[in-house]
Amino acid sequence: MAQQHPANPYSCAHEVQKDGTVAFECSQDAKANPWLTLPPHHPVVVQTQSFWTAVGAASALQGWEKTKWTALTWIDWELGDASAGHATRGVYCRDGQDDSLGYFLDLFNKDGAKVVSIHGRGVVFRNRNFEKWRKASKEEARKSTQSSAFTYSGREVLGLVKDERAFVAPYQSDNSHVDVLVTKENGLPPGNPLIGGSGDHVNSTHLHEIARQALFLIKGRTDIDTSGEMTMKRYVELGTPGRLKITSNEADSIGFELEQLGKPCAEITLRW
Repeated sequence: MAQQHPANPYSCAHEVQKDGTVAFECSQDAKANPWLTLPPHHPVVVQTQSFWTAVGAASALQGWEKTKWTALTWIDWELGDASAGHATRGVYCRDGQDDSLGYFLDLFNKDGAKVVSIHGRGVVFRNRNFEKWRKASKEEARKSTQSSAFTYSGREVLGLVKDERAFVAPYQSDNSHVDVLVTKENGLPPGNPLIGGSGDHVNSTHLHEIARQALFLIKGRTDIDTSGEMTMKRYVELGTPGRLKITSNEADSIGFELEQLGKPCAEITLRW
């Protein structure tokens, strides 16, 4: 079997099948994966599962390359049955040609029910000085960030539990947007023990959670689990405020566009 990702804390026991799919098991260790303390359909769970299972399966197929950087550009997820707890196993399938970063994931619980289905696409940067390439964008964001304090919405209004962090500002019913801010302090360990990442930028897990928090403010309730999709157009910088514009607001769905420094960065649609 090809070399697997050496630091994967979540997906394991990868087996490449004759048809090219990859079967794997999902860790139940909440100490190694603190986000497993959250409900199975929580955005942090769905997005973190998507990352580690896709990375694990792709590594099992192709081996792990230290000089290869990847970026998720689009993801769609469809929620299934969460009544029997977190996923215990899954199946990964490529989408497209052998060198494509498109993938399908199905995750199943201990009773065999599908917890979530995920379809994602991305891009790869090989042998690129990622840190040097990103330096100019991060410097622009740093210079443009105002020093005034950002006011976050109350935890109770957002329905947050102990280790969750607020990313959105208070919302008024006549507003057409929700202001947002993810920093290294509230978005990554140790300040936020539930969300990981490279620490270079706001990642897909943050974006999905931002949209969930905004949805709760706009609808005035915290009991909505959502399927949905996201398109990532530009890197969103840590420590720099953004604006989540409401592009649609229906009885069973809501659409957002996230802007930062006046530039469109991501489109997010949630449906329930």
